Amino acid sequence: MSSESENRQNAVIFGVGPRAGVGAELCHQAAARGFHVFVNGRTAEKLDAVVADITAAGGKATALRADLTKADEVANALDIVAASQGGLELAIYNAGNNRPEPFLDVTPEVFESMWQVICFGGFLAAQATIRLMLDQRAKGTAAARQSLFFTGASGSLRGKANFAAFASGKGALRMLVQSLAREFGPQGIHV
Repeated sequence: MSSESENRQNAVIFGVGPRAGVGAELCHQAAARGFHVFVNGRTAEKLDAVVADITAAGGKATALRADLTKADEVANALDIVAASQGGLELAIYNAGNNRPEPFLDVTPEVFESMWQVICFGGFLAAQATIRLMLDQRAKGTAAARQSLFFTGASGSLRGKANFAAFASGKGALRMLVQSLAREFGPQGIHV
């Protein structure tokens, strides 16, 4: 193994859309700090644009196209990260779909879709990421530090009028993250 691969830090950002969004900015910030960034999202054009911007700025990035509500696609994306050189040090779950809508207008399909992206996708990404991080620890290939973060919103603490579907998903995600922090913090993974 070369010293470059031994020192390489990897980051994966789940939920990247257009360059003006939070996910893309997180990718750029991670790349600026020396991470090889795995950029995850559903739209190839948006991912390719973020990867091209990072590369043009002298950073390293790889696109990972996956729908975070599908377990097999999340697993395949993390397999690509696992096969790369270096340990996974940073993962950030940023997927979400905030939209205001009067409660009586929210259809069951919209409510379920919001929950799937915000909370269930967070569950799938966290499970695959933590498995990879623990596997790297067991093999001695883990980064010195490993962190898994989730972007939040005030809706996880208090729901506003017209945001019932969003707030319920973010509230559930917050509880999931608290459970993960208590379970995996003692194992060396900061959640």
